[in-house]
Amino acid sequence: MHGLFPLGTTGEGVLLNPDERMAVAEAVVDRVIDRAPVLIHCGAPDTKTAVDLARHAAALGVAGVATVVPYYFTYAPDDLYRHFVTVAEASPDTANYLYENPQRVGYSLGVKVVTRLVNEVPNIRGIKDTGDSIGRLQAYLAQPGTLPEIYTGNNLIILPALVIGARGGVSALANAVPELVVRLYRSVAEDSLDEARSLQLSLARVHSALSGLSYVGAVKHLLERRGLPAGGTRSPQPSMTPDQAKLIDQRLDAWDDVKPWLDPV
Repeated sequence: MHGLFPLGTTGEGVLLNPDERMAVAEAVVDRVIDRAPVLIHCGAPDTKTAVDLARHAAALGVAGVATVVPYYFTYAPDDLYRHFVTVAEASPDTANYLYENPQRVGYSLGVKVVTRLVNEVPNIRGIKDTGDSIGRLQAYLAQPGTLPEIYTGNNLIILPALVIGARGGVSALANAVPELVVRLYRSVAEDSLDEARSLQLSLARVHSALSGLSYVGAVKHLLERRGLPAGGTRSPQPSMTPDQAKLIDQRLDAWDDVKPWLDPV
């Protein structure tokens, strides 16, 4: 399904307070819930906040909620299990998705915890994994019992993830180049793998153009480049300086295959 996943990493949800996050969720639902599925990110470093956000999102009638691994402290598997069960129980009639992002969180939830939760908690359906390991995605699918729904959060591995059985991708770059990401998905669904390979390389080139720069600010620059107002970042997230924005544009302009996807809308 094509839908919206607000308040994740690029949505800077973790930099907003709970009231702000609820207000954003309400605004998104009010504008698009009749046109596209909405999954709200409800992850927080503590269980109570995650529960409050999940309960609020469920009451809005969203298609699902996603909860990132609790960050700052590192937790044992049983602690993590209890955390995610409690969040799921707060939104029992709403699909719940685990959210793995070890680069940001500092540690991994682990395949065994993921598959245990999917098999033992009825409304935990799967996971968005933003790591860079195809091996881990395959490990989820190789476990016995109920198979989790897998969504990659890594722009560089959408094609191989789909090939091994992932349901789709949650791409930050889809904010800026949605046509490219959707076409990549459809080309795989249509078994047009040569086209899919070409599109995956184009997406990788867009991704590489942001290398070494603040990712959130860089994605916002791409939106502005396409004529879409992106607003500023939440401190301490930096926005792009003019020189940094120029560097991104120079990198992108080196690739002819990328240019059509960046035309102003």
